[in-house]
Amino acid sequence: MDENQNILTEHTQPASLRNILNVLFKRKRVILTFFITIVVLVTVGSFIMPKIYQAESKLLIEKEMDSDKALLFNMNLSQGLNNYDFINSEIEILTSYPIASRVVEDFSSRLIENEQTLSDEEKNRVFEETVISFRKKIEIENPKSSTILVIRYENKDPVLASDIVNYFVDTYINFRSEISAESDNYKFLEEQMNLADQKLRGLEQSQADFKEQKDVGTPETQRNVLMNRMTEYEKSLTDVQTKRIGKEAKLEVFKSRLESGSMASIPSTESSDSPSRVDYIAKLRGQLLDMEIRREQLLQKFTPQYKEVIDLENQIATTRLKIEKEIEQIIEMEETAVRALRAEEQILNRQIEKIKKEIRNLAQKEYQYNQISRGIEDEREIYSMLLKQREEARLSLAKLEKGVKINRISPAIVPTEPVKPKKMLNIILAIFLGLFGGLGLAFFIEYFDHTISTPEELEKYVGIDALGSIPEIKIDASINGRGVQARRIFE
Repeated sequence: MDENQNILTEHTQPASLRNILNVLFKRKRVILTFFITIVVLVTVGSFIMPKIYQAESKLLIEKEMDSDKALLFNMNLSQGLNNYDFINSEIEILTSYPIASRVVEDFSSRLIENEQTLSDEEKNRVFEETVISFRKKIEIENPKSSTILVIRYENKDPVLASDIVNYFVDTYINFRSEISAESDNYKFLEEQMNLADQKLRGLEQSQADFKEQKDVGTPETQRNVLMNRMTEYEKSLTDVQTKRIGKEAKLEVFKSRLESGSMASIPSTESSDSPSRVDYIAKLRGQLLDMEIRREQLLQKFTPQYKEVIDLENQIATTRLKIEKEIEQIIEMEETAVRALRAEEQILNRQIEKIKKEIRNLAQKEYQYNQISRGIEDEREIYSMLLKQREEARLSLAKLEKGVKINRISPAIVPTEPVKPKKMLNIILAIFLGLFGGLGLAFFIEYFDHTISTPEELEKYVGIDALGSIPEIKIDASINGRGVQARRIFE
């Protein structure tokens, strides 16, 4: 019992340096295999992984306390944004949903794959998922104790990454202007401009209603419109008459050739189905000619009562009947087209007469039109003046932007070098991981390996002194011209 305890105590004692070296030498293949495998896998993975590019833009955010402009526009600047606390507010605005949704909406064709093939419900779902993913990918960094914001975005496409960062900054600036507070002066100008706009729109609507009821614009404009319309109608009438006369002439040629039976060539027509019908007739004539030639050849060998000759005669008669029907349909179509052109001529003539009557009555409407138009120019001048003043107030307010001034230090440029994967760093980490992992794996295997490989281990487990050891002997025999040589290989 005591001997077993001594053996167990000796087995559980810390390994000496010699034992550690023995384990490393013994498990060198495991260590080397694990090391090479990890390094090769990480190296290959680093080279086959897709390249990720990062674009960044830097903004300088400054508090701007312009007391003169604030007094001019009667603005109350916020006093709660002290030191660098206001930077947190700007970061919250940058990471807000409205900005992300606007960017994703404008870049949806490049951020969402196969967008055109998705249904409306799928588009909404994918859009929301893309917005959430974009808000996670966009990186906003604020260096300590500074008013600089660094905006970064990563993507496989370097051009897309830079475009999104620049557009993101523009969207942030525009969105910030929208949520900035308004001054009392700006609100007053906005209200007065809305009143002037409503009054002006009322006058313009009255004028538009009169134009619609009386079918009149300004006297000069209406006169020019009527003259232009009459010129167009007269031109259209001339074109229709020319077309009708041409169709009637072609129709006469059709009828005369049909009556005389000489339809060797058919004039071209402008009817929608006529070209195809003419081609079909030409095809039938070709078939008819072939059948007539074949019939003549058969009559040279057989009598007219021969069955094949009779069948051929029937086919020839059927084909001629088809040709006559097609020609009759073409004639019917052309006659219909001629009647339609005549009806169009009548309509155009009535329109021309109506325009002439309107031109004669135009002088009577000028007085009523001038009465309704009085005062519109004055209201437009007032509206323009208010609009100019409001825009000046808006520009000043946008520049002030709630006491914060935004300067773009550096816009995003197209990156030329990828940020991921970091090949050298990955390889260095793989070397350390392979080395320490291999060592750990070797000691792990050794800990669970209970085989006896040395006399010392045998003495520890058995408790009996080892008398000696016999090395393994391998005999490698080779025969040559001088005899048999044997050599011992000891391991």
